[in-house]
Amino acid sequence: MPPPPEFHGSFARTAKSATRARKILRNLAKTWLSGQQLIDFEVAIGEALANAVEHGGGDSLTVTCNRDAERIVVEIKDEGTGFAADRAKLSAAPAGAPRGYGLFIMHKIADEVEILEGGTRLRLVKYIPFADSAEGDAQVG
Repeated sequence: MPPPPEFHGSFARTAKSATRARKILRNLAKTWLSGQQLIDFEVAIGEALANAVEHGGGDSLTVTCNRDAERIVVEIKDEGTGFAADRAKLSAAPAGAPRGYGLFIMHKIADEVEILEGGTRLRLVKYIPFADSAEGDAQVG
């Protein structure tokens, strides 16, 4: 059974609400990530939220964030009909296209990307790096 969510919220499916959700998740992640890891996390969830607003359906988005000792898991769910996940969109940037890089970007900077429930739920995973600590230094040598 997964741990209870660190965060669970419902947001209107608007750009303004997506920005608010991104900021909440970033502030939560700051306790576990820093530097490029935090930037990557924020960009990936920003892309996921933007896609849900632009391409999702219904009036609201559900956002959850869970954490265990090794990873942060964010899920974003909309009320739409979903889409067929195209593996090509996850592994290659669209050649010459002015848009359409969201799934590609998420795939490159998140540690895991899963498209679930027929495309109405997206799961992003970012692994928490082991911090340098006195305990870790004591084990060396």
